[in-house]
Amino acid sequence: MKKDYLDKRYIFFRDSQRCYYCNKLLKIKQITLDHYQPRSLGGTDDYFNLVTCCKRCNKFKGKIVPTDAEVIQLKLFKRAISDCKIISRVKNVNQKSLERMLNYTTSIECKGGIAEIRGDDFTLYIEKNKVIRADGNTLEYINRSFKDEN
Repeated sequence: MKKDYLDKRYIFFRDSQRCYYCNKLLKIKQITLDHYQPRSLGGTDDYFNLVTCCKRCNKFKGKIVPTDAEVIQLKLFKRAISDCKIISRVKNVNQKSLERMLNYTTSIECKGGIAEIRGDDFTLYIEKNKVIRADGNTLEYINRSFKDEN
């Protein structure tokens, strides 16, 4: 799997240089990236579905989906947006509007390599750390961003 769009060091430092599961302090050469929701079960290669992991824990976890997957993925998604690691390929959806949408994001579902991020009145579709489609009332968040700048 080629991950030209990933910054392995970002994930390593975001996770405080520790295995996400056992909290063992790691060196950059010791880490593996674990798909929190395995790809074989619909997980994506996005920053919010990848965690730093030691080889032992990665092997032990295998294809298990942790019960807190959605909570952790939402937390990591919000962090990735704040760190400007998720970018938009959709006209009129910029970084400011993405940051605005964070406050209204309610759920995340990964399936078939695409993540659906939902709010009360919008859905963002993310693939390889890029917003590829936005449905619903995204204009409201764009307008809020514009008003905040002026």
